[in-house]
Amino acid sequence: MSADKTVCLKSAAPHRHIVENLFRYYVYDLAEYGKWPCGSDGQYGYNASLLDPHWERDDHWPFLIYHGDELAGFCLLRRYPHNVERYDIDQFFILRKFKGMGVGKEAFRLAVQHRPGLWQTRVMLENTAALQFWRSAIGSVSQGIFDEKIMMDDDLEMHFMLYRVQ
Repeated sequence: MSADKTVCLKSAAPHRHIVENLFRYYVYDLAEYGKWPCGSDGQYGYNASLLDPHWERDDHWPFLIYHGDELAGFCLLRRYPHNVERYDIDQFFILRKFKGMGVGKEAFRLAVQHRPGLWQTRVMLENTAALQFWRSAIGSVSQGIFDEKIMMDDDLEMHFMLYRVQ
C-alpha cells in the first residue's frame, strides 16, 4: 500500500446510494462463483431491500472504505441473526483496482478493532481467492487463532471462520 495514502472507514449511513451503486460490482464479482446470470438489461441485479437492516437497525453498521480520498469499497457489519453473541462480516467489497495493495486487510482490521469479541466471516465454498484473503486477514487480527468450518448459512453451504478480536 502506498505510504502516502491511508485506509479509513467512514459511516455509510448518509450515503446508502453509494453502497447500492457499489453493490452491483460486488454481485458481478460474486456471479463468477454463484453462476448467477446477467439480467436482460445488461446488469447484475439484486434486491436492494436486503440492505435495509444496515440502515434500520442499531445492530448493523455500514461503512465505506477509502484509500486516501478515493472510494475503495464497503464493509457491512452486523450481529449475526442466528447467534447474536457473534459479530459478522455481512458483506465486504474492495474494488479490483485496490486488490493486492493491503487496502482490504487494513479496512478489515479497522472494522473489527472497535468491537472486541467473537466474530465470524463467511465465504462461499467456490471463492478460493477470498478464502485465502480472509485466512490471512483474520490471522493477523486474531494472532493466528481461528476455527474454520463448513456450515450452512440459511440455504448455502459456506466456510465459516470463527475468531476473537481483543
